[in-house]
Amino acid sequence: MNADSSIKKPQGHRFENLVTKEYLDQKLSEIPIKMNHLELRSIELMNALEIRLLEKFNKLEIQLIEAKLEIFQWMCFFWITQMAVNVVAIIILLKK
Repeated sequence: MNADSSIKKPQGHRFENLVTKEYLDQKLSEIPIKMNHLELRSIELMNALEIRLLEKFNKLEIQLIEAKLEIFQWMCFFWITQMAVNVVAIIILLKK
């Protein structure tokens, strides 16, 4: 019987939850691996977010271009009709 087991016997359950140096070393050595995994995952999430944002900005840009084109078309329509009304009014005034 070694000294370690003789100490544990009288104490009973008090030593059941103790952590060994080897266990701590193992867990501490896993931390950089887990950190790298988290870093890679965060980079993947940021890239996915960036792609989604770029898609949204592209859609928004297309909508703005379409809105500008529609406004320009209406401006041209009203400008042409106003010019037609002015020409007709001038012709009517010249005939009198």
